[in-house]
Amino acid sequence: MAPPTSGSAAPVHKRLILANPRGFCAGVERAITAVEGAIDYYGAPVFVRRHIVHNQAVVDRLEALGAKFVAELDEVPEGAVVILSAHGVSPVIHRAARQRKLTTVDTTCPLVARVHAQVVDYYRTGRHILLIGQQGHPQILATVGQVPAGAISVVGSIADVDALPLTANTAVALSVQTTFSVGEAAEIIATIKRRFLDVAAPPSSDICFATTNRQEAIEKLASAADQVVVVGDDLSSNARRLADAARAAGCRTVYLVNGPDALDIRQISGASVVALTAAASTPPEQVRAVCDRLVSLGFVIEESEGREETTKFPPVAIAPSDDLPLADRMDTVRRDVERCLDRTLAAKTGRHTRLIEAMRYAVLGGGKRLRASLTVLAAEMLDADYRRAIWVASAIECLHAQSLVHDDLPCMDDDDLRRGRPSLHRQFDEATAVLAGDALLALAFEMLSDERAHPDGAIRARLVNSLARTVGKDGLALGQMMDLNPPDDPSPDDVEQCEGLKTGVLLNFCVEAAALLADCSTEERQRLIRFSEQLGLAFQIRDDILDRIGNAEAMGKRTRKDRRSGRITAIEALGLEGAHERSRSLAAACQDHLAPFGPRAEPLRQIAEFAVSRMH
Repeated sequence: MAPPTSGSAAPVHKRLILANPRGFCAGVERAITAVEGAIDYYGAPVFVRRHIVHNQAVVDRLEALGAKFVAELDEVPEGAVVILSAHGVSPVIHRAARQRKLTTVDTTCPLVARVHAQVVDYYRTGRHILLIGQQGHPQILATVGQVPAGAISVVGSIADVDALPLTANTAVALSVQTTFSVGEAAEIIATIKRRFLDVAAPPSSDICFATTNRQEAIEKLASAADQVVVVGDDLSSNARRLADAARAAGCRTVYLVNGPDALDIRQISGASVVALTAAASTPPEQVRAVCDRLVSLGFVIEESEGREETTKFPPVAIAPSDDLPLADRMDTVRRDVERCLDRTLAAKTGRHTRLIEAMRYAVLGGGKRLRASLTVLAAEMLDADYRRAIWVASAIECLHAQSLVHDDLPCMDDDDLRRGRPSLHRQFDEATAVLAGDALLALAFEMLSDERAHPDGAIRARLVNSLARTVGKDGLALGQMMDLNPPDDPSPDDVEQCEGLKTGVLLNFCVEAAALLADCSTEERQRLIRFSEQLGLAFQIRDDILDRIGNAEAMGKRTRKDRRSGRITAIEALGLEGAHERSRSLAAACQDHLAPFGPRAEPLRQIAEFAVSRMH
């Protein structure tokens, strides 16, 4: 903000020193811009759960534009657009929004999101989390909601630490409210480290750069000032902490004002030096109005030196991110899954080298990663944690790789090529292929039972149980057995049952896993299961079509092998045109099952279109 000009006639002995930086931070600007953008994109009204930031002037301006502020989601009409605060919300709020079919725009500050991820990581390692902050603050409530009840203790003072019912040998971890006082946090952290023997802490401070910079800036000025003015809202923790920091730095007279009318004119007129700062949630025009009033009292403005803030956050996605091309989204998932698998199957030395090399050859050998993408995109649609979805999707890719390794064996489909290169048993040998496949299957179960899949043991148990049913006597194994031993005169229903088991059950597991990660409603889960059943059958029929008409080079494997082996597929049961028609009808059924999810299901719709139009 450029300060107002004061004119040469102002008495020079009355100084108004402006702290730098002051006022809006990048996170607040991002959140406010998101509300304005949502009103522009969707039209008024859009609903905002709680204050987008703690400043009534900002709230009043946004209300005039068409924002309606509510305390809870049950005040929002079903199907409406709702903005979630920069302070963050717990997963419970996301689930409630889905149940009410709300379009959500999440403005959670990236630094707050980092704290959320941090506490989840600490919880997974078995540590009790000590969250330093103000009881009842929206950011604290959102952070506590990221993990099960009882996993976090909120401490706002040294006395709170002393009162904790924990023994000294309890393994604890620290996290701090991003707008908390730097000095108070340091004292509380020192007390925690004295009390507990095993304390984990983040590599850098959780307190955001804007809070730290503003507190440091006013601390430098406060001791030399007769009075300090903090421009901000009483509701703002950030503003109150600035006032506390000024007092702690030695200024005895500190005002927290929300505008020029709140100034104590008689008191402040007698000061020679006034230092002024503004909370990160205070708009520039509010600061300017206070400065103008002080200038009218004879103060001359001076800008102090301070840190330059250059941090920029990516804008909030106003329109559904489903507008991104499916290929780009699948490519992102593919890269993240392959990074996860690469780390999980890190190359080893010694006698295990050959087995690990074979497993890596099988699972890191390229491919569409359709199953991983389906898992992650369904999880994203349901607001599940992205990192958990990537971990579960990686486990699914291990299972898928195992099924391909076994399918390619001479005793099964007898394929020499997979994805344009030698199949595993040709690159290594048959015994190694069997063992690598077994190890990949075991790894899939191991990953699903790991806390990185989900912190709740009950959810992990359901994931493991569901995968076991997917693989076993009523799933993939049965489908493969039916394929090897078809009835003498199979009907179209027989063929579809076999093909559904060969492909559909694994796709079913992909969406079931996503539903478990998101803890979605039974109704949503059933819709997704029906969608995946149709998708799996459509995908397999397209495989049959491509085996008949596809290009071997593009597909990276032999074509027409089903016909040569005498295997009955959808082509034999329905004819080529009939198979095309059945595939298209299944894709249409997929769209019908997704209709209740609205725009957020667009990536899954695109997957269904891809399944029936792909050429490899």
